[in-house]
Amino acid sequence: MYLDISTWEQKLQELIQQEKPWAKWTLKLDENIQPGGMARGWRQYMQRAFGRFCCSSCHRSWASVQVKILCHMSTQHRIYSGQVLLRIFAQRCQKCPWSQFENPEFSSDSTMRILNNLAQCILHSYYPGHNFRKMPVAPVVGLNGPHDRSNCEACTLGICVRGSQVPIKKPTESPPSGPNPRVLVFYGNEIPGDPPLEFTSDDIIGIFCFALFFIVWIVICANPNKSNW
Repeated sequence: MYLDISTWEQKLQELIQQEKPWAKWTLKLDENIQPGGMARGWRQYMQRAFGRFCCSSCHRSWASVQVKILCHMSTQHRIYSGQVLLRIFAQRCQKCPWSQFENPEFSSDSTMRILNNLAQCILHSYYPGHNFRKMPVAPVVGLNGPHDRSNCEACTLGICVRGSQVPIKKPTESPPSGPNPRVLVFYGNEIPGDPPLEFTSDDIIGIFCFALFFIVWIVICANPNKSNW
């Protein structure tokens, strides 16, 4: 096991409860989640982090600041509790011709940055009035070379975004996975925005009728002697 998910969950809970003491969120690993493949009502957040890898064949080790981390988030019982599904994309060795994808290990500093950014995204997305305060990936000396896309699992799946090198200006809508899904895809350099309000024709008619009733009521109250129609 390359990380203790129960420890991560506990720390995420602590970070969220610093701002919202009554909130309760769970965190689970899920290697099957896909970008844009959320059910109705779920949201998505992707970030990158610094991690270290070790080849299980030749035992060569390497480091990368392009470890991609995907999260799917959803609230339960309104906003009092929620759940996060987390997937960490692997990398494989450049030297071994038949190498397999290896999972990364994270330092305590990288772990805190990952969980802090996730907590900030949750607070900003689900609790009004909270500003997103992102912790960027710490600069690492000697890791200025090009990203090895051919050995990056996220790149082979066509979903790797090169963090600060290719910032996305706006959150992008994910492909629909159900009827009228309300989901947004966020990337590590993005400050997630709240989804826009949408009104149906029934909503507009209801608002109009309420406004008309309110105006009539004001007229009647202002002219009590003429209220017997």
